[in-house]
Parts: sequence; C-alpha cells; structure tokens
Amino acid sequence: MTDFARIGAAVIGTGFIGTVHVQALRRLGVQVRGVLGSAPARGAERAAQIGVGHAYASLDDLLADPSVDMVHVTSPNHAHYAQVKAILTAGKHVICEKPLAMTSAESAEMVEIARASGKVAAVCYNIRFYPLNQQARGMVAAGDLGDIRF
Repeated sequence: MTDFARIGAAVIGTGFIGTVHVQALRRLGVQVRGVLGSAPARGAERAAQIGVGHAYASLDDLLADPSVDMVHVTSPNHAHYAQVKAILTAGKHVICEKPLAMTSAESAEMVEIARASGKVAAVCYNIRFYPLNQQARGMVAAGDLGDIRF
C-alpha cells in the first residue's frame, strides 16, 4: 500500500473542477471518501455520476467523518472562507481552489488559522504550469505579441 492510499479525502464542489480533483486524487491512489454538493440531491446525483460511493448531506457531516484526513475545496469562491475555516478548525488538512477568500483580510485570517492549526493548507496554482500558459508567458516576455495591455 502506498502512502497515498492511506489518505482519505473528500471534495467539496461537484462541478467541473470538483470532478477534476476527484480524478486527480484517484490517479494518485488517494481514497475519495465522498463529495459534498451544493444540495444533498445534487451531491448524491454527481457522486453517482462520477463513481464516488458517498455524498455528504452537509459540511458538518463531512467534518464528522473520521475517515477523511483532507478536504479539497472547489466550491464557489464566496464559500471558500467559511469552509476552509471550518475544515482547519475540525483538524483536517485542506487544499483550496483560488481565491482563498473574497477579501485580503479574510485571506490573512485564514493564513493565521492555518498556521495555528499545524495542518497542511494549500492553494491550487496548477494552471500556471500548463504548457500553453508557459508558452504564452514566454511569448509575452519575448515581445512576440506586441504591447500587451490586459
């Protein structure tokens, strides 16, 4: 058994990015314990569609699951702040999609909560490493695209 296979994860958000996270976790061998959708019916429907065996009815239910070590937050942006705070307070590791919060004050508070928790708290910045983005960055830096304004 690999170290990744010992990790139990849950994903909040059942849209496109949530599904991407579920697939990535599976490729790593991480055990996806369940998903949390925007409503219990939505979560159950998407869990069945993507082959996840459990859909949580609420964030409290997810956080009460002792088999979940880490939570991936892929919900709408305005929900990240409260969800990440709850996850860290519950003693679980968290990976959050961008943005962390809607204000810099909320983000700063989340950083302090994460630091105090002793848990891993990470933000996803994977798109910057996509080959097309790297090529575009190189083209801008080389002046190949002219005077970029936006």
